[in-house]
Amino acid sequence: MVAQSDLPFRLMCEQLYNVDLSYTQMIHAVNFIEKNGETFRTNHLDVYPQSTVRDILSGKEGGSVLLVSPPQSTALKGLSANDIEQSRMRILAAIGKSKGSDTSYDQEVRMPKTVVQIAAHDPDVAVEAAMMILERSGSSELFQNGATSPVAAIDLNLGCPQSIARKGRYGSFLHDESPQLTYKVLSKLRSKLPKEIGVTAKIRLPPTQAHADAGKLGNNIGPQTIDERIRCLIDCGVDLITVHGRTRFENKVAVGAADWDAVRACVDSARVYSGDTNYPVLANGGIEFAEDVQKCLDITNASGVMSSESLLELPGLFCPGEGATASSKGLLERQLRYADTYLDYTTVFPPLPGSLGTRGGSFNVIRSHMFKFLHRYLEEHPDLRSWLGNQELNTIKQARDLVSDLRARYSNIDEDQLRLKSSSSTTASWYRRHRRKKPQLENEPVLTLEGRKQLAKLRIKKMQEERMKRSIRSV
Repeated sequence: MVAQSDLPFRLMCEQLYNVDLSYTQMIHAVNFIEKNGETFRTNHLDVYPQSTVRDILSGKEGGSVLLVSPPQSTALKGLSANDIEQSRMRILAAIGKSKGSDTSYDQEVRMPKTVVQIAAHDPDVAVEAAMMILERSGSSELFQNGATSPVAAIDLNLGCPQSIARKGRYGSFLHDESPQLTYKVLSKLRSKLPKEIGVTAKIRLPPTQAHADAGKLGNNIGPQTIDERIRCLIDCGVDLITVHGRTRFENKVAVGAADWDAVRACVDSARVYSGDTNYPVLANGGIEFAEDVQKCLDITNASGVMSSESLLELPGLFCPGEGATASSKGLLERQLRYADTYLDYTTVFPPLPGSLGTRGGSFNVIRSHMFKFLHRYLEEHPDLRSWLGNQELNTIKQARDLVSDLRARYSNIDEDQLRLKSSSSTTASWYRRHRRKKPQLENEPVLTLEGRKQLAKLRIKKMQEERMKRSIRSV
């Protein structure tokens, strides 16, 4: 996810919480290859030779941190060399604990490969960007020396349902509205990239004929069936397919239950058409709790499960027993621990600013994660929520102080009292923010599309009037 799948978060999930494969944030291929795009490239691609990351974490680099971009330094202000060393030691201790040891983990630290996701609609641009990614990540040189590449695959984003993806011609809009162009991009990637590098696609379920009849597809072609979509991807040479069990129209407040039966249809289609009974298909969507993972696998028969939104709040989703909490106190301590541990990782590996800009962007990535880890408790303490959103809070040290303050506010509340608070409710999670059922008022009118447009115009007009009033008062 954009500005969410940063290196420190990926490492935390992989090294502590049983994540086998992670993806980078989406990288716009056209921006990545620009002649004057060095700043963009440096601030977005956070995949490095595994030995570089391992040496920093194991202390072979003399207590240094991984800094490649100036915005990263701002997040580290106020931290001493000892603070950084203590974070590194806590990470190694946490890795040791996850391996069943009470001491710091002094063996070789696990460094899985990473899938780099790109957005592109031009086959030549996609290939050029992919080749540059392999070069800048050290993969090309490592190949020549017979070593392991840090890049597992290049993934084409065909799943993003946000309206900005339509303007940029990527994500689910590209696949739904220009399927043949989509397959040209994938085919060229597969034909040009080294065979050791996979080509993968993250897709959504195809739109229905009802969507086409309503004019929602932006073209005059009929929608593909599941079989047609899967067969075309396999004909392109795609090595792995991830299927989100929703169409692009099921998004945010319109999100519904993921259709795992449709995902199963995709899995069956891929394995029959490819002739490979083990053709890799990952299921995505509808994973909120740890127990959902096995349910999803049982229904879809997928090779694995991908999580995005839920994992951002619950990094231990794939770790047996980590998601279950016997008490409200246990839930609180778990979320605080996630925040503390992530801050340790960001101290050693400050996140790149990515799409959040060079000014404060590095900490803004951290800020976003903290909102998700602590969402249910910040809702009960709006002053801390506002402070976390304040741009004057822009360092890891300040974030640690906020976590300490939040922990102190709950320290004198016993289990019975905490259980009565809204933060202990299942519906208080960040994952449920768009999934809460709104009460239906009796005889409440159902707005048409035109009615919703008119309501939006009135809201905008009111906001403009309020802005004008503030401007007059300031003068």
